Amino acid sequence: MAKLWGGRFSGKEIDPEVMKFTSSLDTDKVLAKYDCLSSKVHVEMLSKCGFITNAEKKDLSDALDELLEKVEEGSVSFEGYEDIHSLVQDYVSQKNPDAAKKMHTGRSRNEQVVNDVRLYVKDKAEKITQGIINLQKEMVLLAERTSDVIVPGYTHLNRAQPVLFAHLVMAYVEMTERDLTRLSDAAKRADIMVMGSGAIAGSALELDRKFVADKLGFAKISENSIDSVSDRDFIVEIISVIGIIALHLSRICEDMILYGTPEFGFLQIGEKYCTGSSLMPQKKNPDVLELVRGRTSHIAGAFNSVFVLLKGLPHSYNRDLQEDKKPLFESVESILGSLSIMKGVMSTVDLNKDAASRALEDEFIYATDLAEYLVRKGMPFSDAHGVVGKIIKHCADNGKNISDMSLSELKEYSEHLGEDIYGLLDGESSVGNKKTLGSTNPEFVKKEIVRWKKKLK
Repeated sequence: MAKLWGGRFSGKEIDPEVMKFTSSLDTDKVLAKYDCLSSKVHVEMLSKCGFITNAEKKDLSDALDELLEKVEEGSVSFEGYEDIHSLVQDYVSQKNPDAAKKMHTGRSRNEQVVNDVRLYVKDKAEKITQGIINLQKEMVLLAERTSDVIVPGYTHLNRAQPVLFAHLVMAYVEMTERDLTRLSDAAKRADIMVMGSGAIAGSALELDRKFVADKLGFAKISENSIDSVSDRDFIVEIISVIGIIALHLSRICEDMILYGTPEFGFLQIGEKYCTGSSLMPQKKNPDVLELVRGRTSHIAGAFNSVFVLLKGLPHSYNRDLQEDKKPLFESVESILGSLSIMKGVMSTVDLNKDAASRALEDEFIYATDLAEYLVRKGMPFSDAHGVVGKIIKHCADNGKNISDMSLSELKEYSEHLGEDIYGLLDGESSVGNKKTLGSTNPEFVKKEIVRWKKKLK
């Protein structure tokens, strides 16, 4: 099969081992669809600019359409080609050899591959966006159906203050919303058409770059041919964004894994998202959550791989850049899978209200409520903090709860303490007394759920 280069060489076939070593087709076959589409638009542009005839345009376009159809149905053999561009060229050459000789007019693989990857990133950014939105919708539904359940909130993995479980879930929605804004921003920098840049210096042919950009749906045209063929910032950035999405999913998984253990016992996920043990019959393991958490490490590695790949490269194109696509493709497929799985998991979450209520019987979790009670009575917060801290220490040293202390005992710590403090020692009172916007107050959380439901429509 013909190569896209070779005129300067003596004509001997390349060593098979070298061919195998340099071939990128195992990886960049993912770009087959985008290369066909881009090539078809390039052919249209060549016809518009007078470099090929209308008949040649039709033959080339028909061949590319036929190849695209075979790519989409999975009937193309990718064996033996140097890269996806060679495969496309060879296929068209088999249909009309003379017209195919003109198809590569005015373009280089250096720009072609970047343009294909940009099309890929644009496409996958939309799919990741939809994956995040679908997950957000499921999380809002979870928050809505658990809006009456209060659980201990944790800092330093120690019980801190009571919160609505729905408030925690809505925190996940906020996290993923930031992911959407980052993804949108990164996608804008991928949305730049580079065809017409040539191998490094542009082209002496009068090519219509705007025509190509418009046809392929790009928002902008690159402005520097050297930067066009060597820029991989957009790949680093999109993997970085995917990495943060994965990081967020990993933290959500960690919460659910912990809260699902018997030591916490606040929730369980559906059996179809769990596996058992080959030895221990009692086990119901949240393997799906653990794998989402674990695969985050691969995405972090992908970012590091591309970052280090680029850091020492001179301008402009270098063959090292062949290695930029595998980390990208693997990161994209990983996050799409994780988002889909997490949506399913969220739909099966079931809370154990009794276990949560038992955890809230530890009255030390209401210490902040007592301190703020004293502030409302006119005591400086630092003094109130000290008073409540001493009460907690007394209870801890004597193995009892705050409600076990008589009012007279409590007044030894502060005369500001009255009978009404006993009413503060329950979860409903704690969350209901919150006043600040964005807090765990049930009314505020309910409004947030309603707002997000409208937004996600």
